[in-house]
Amino acid sequence: MQELLTQTEIVTFGKCEKRWEHRYVSWLTPFVESMALSMGSAFHEGLDAGNPEAAVDYLDKQDPAWGQWEDGKNRVNKAIAHTMVSAALKQWQSWPDKSEFQFQLGLPKPGTGNVSKKHRLSGVWDGVWEGSHPRFPGEVVLGEWKTASIVNNDYMQRLDIDFQVSAYLWVASKLYGKPVTKMVYRVVKKPTIRQRKNETEEEYIDRLRQDYEERPEHYLFETVVERTEEQLDEWHKQAWAVHSRMLQIKRGDVPAIKNTQACLSRGRCPYFDLCVGAVTEDAFKRLETKHREIN
Repeated sequence: MQELLTQTEIVTFGKCEKRWEHRYVSWLTPFVESMALSMGSAFHEGLDAGNPEAAVDYLDKQDPAWGQWEDGKNRVNKAIAHTMVSAALKQWQSWPDKSEFQFQLGLPKPGTGNVSKKHRLSGVWDGVWEGSHPRFPGEVVLGEWKTASIVNNDYMQRLDIDFQVSAYLWVASKLYGKPVTKMVYRVVKKPTIRQRKNETEEEYIDRLRQDYEERPEHYLFETVVERTEEQLDEWHKQAWAVHSRMLQIKRGDVPAIKNTQACLSRGRCPYFDLCVGAVTEDAFKRLETKHREIN
């Protein structure tokens, strides 16, 4: 039976093979979802519904662990999610024909076309214009929406080699039976202003909303990322190599390598305590499904 292989899993593997093993082989995950992940999910819920209230509703329905955050922090986070979705809906008038489009596709071996018997690519596009994008009439164009704390030249330049962009365009080219080489990439930056001393939560929330309204160029970014067919072929070869390495680890032929440079890079790895032996697997919950983003 083929297992689903998502872009999120591939990215995790690239960060650290041991982290991937904990999450996608043992199906372990922290009991409490990170605030950043919850906010990102809420943002997408709001855009998908075309209503910022949907982002707030998503946060309300999350794990009771949200109760660990004081009421004021909850109110501020809900206001941030609402404000970011509202700003995006106001800034961009053109939205895709289809949103949250889930796909599955066999992964063929480069050069032979023989499809892997172990893995099947799967994922979710944030959106797809099927010929209706005003700048690219008649073309299939994908859409991707992100939130980020920092959006600078390095962030935007990285998109030229971003693995996810290549993956989704390669899959779209196969599913539509023609080259799909463009992705509209939209980023909403998280708030860069903080609550002032002696400023109430309500005052901060009002100032936050005003900041997004007055400085859209500071918070909202859009670019069109393109790939050549040669670049998509290169991604295909890399994806097959990653898939092969995963199978070697699962069979026990090779060990999963710990990338210790990633333990504390851009935040603390959720499996750090497990790797150093401070806790056992009992400190994590075991998921019932490998990929929570796939229905």
